Amino acid sequence: MHIALLDWDNTLHRGYTIYSLADYLLEQGLVTRGLLHHFKELEQLYLTGGISYAEYTERTCESFAQALSGCSALLYKEAVQSYRPLNEAALFEDVHALFRLLRKYNVHTYLVSGAPFDVLNTYAEEFGLRGIFAFQLEVSGDKLTGRVSSNYGLDKERILSHPLLQAPGAVHLLSMGDAVADIPLLDHSLIPIVVGKHRLALHPDSDTLHFTGEKWDLELLEKRIRGIKSAVYRKLIT
Repeated sequence: MHIALLDWDNTLHRGYTIYSLADYLLEQGLVTRGLLHHFKELEQLYLTGGISYAEYTERTCESFAQALSGCSALLYKEAVQSYRPLNEAALFEDVHALFRLLRKYNVHTYLVSGAPFDVLNTYAEEFGLRGIFAFQLEVSGDKLTGRVSSNYGLDKERILSHPLLQAPGAVHLLSMGDAVADIPLLDHSLIPIVVGKHRLALHPDSDTLHFTGEKWDLELLEKRIRGIKSAVYRKLIT
């Protein structure tokens, strides 16, 4: 079983989903402008060194959750569904082709991200996702509690000890990311893919693919996948 662990924001999707979703929820009357002001305050704190990136990420998600406290969970999910076309427009051009490629080679694909779970879940069937580890809001009854249930934008390394990667025959085939938080996943995979202009400090022996432009070299990626699959098959029959 070959596994892919993919980041979302600035990897498959241009920008941070939580910000554009917050703008949309403001238009729908589900949050107040105060949430956006708080986002700006946190960003300024981070840029001036007042808080770490991890704290910035955590507090941003907590602020988002608090702003929706008491909101109907159904109403929120309906808003997310109507927001989906805006999110879709921000995907990189080759994202759909990437997922077709992964399905072609029966790669079990998971998202590991700090983006809102409910947005990512709208892609689950279309992209053939096996699971989503993301930023999830806590729900009690039919209401959002204002608390964070989980946030996989932080400490992504913990996913490496998840049972899906510990199962017999599981091979961490590839990971894809753009930031320091993604390094544990990239370093653990046979095919690490870095998106964007940043040069992350990966393992020296890492044979990294760099997708820096709008066009991704999916032919090279397919060649790598095919080579690894063939090597595994030869090993099994010898």
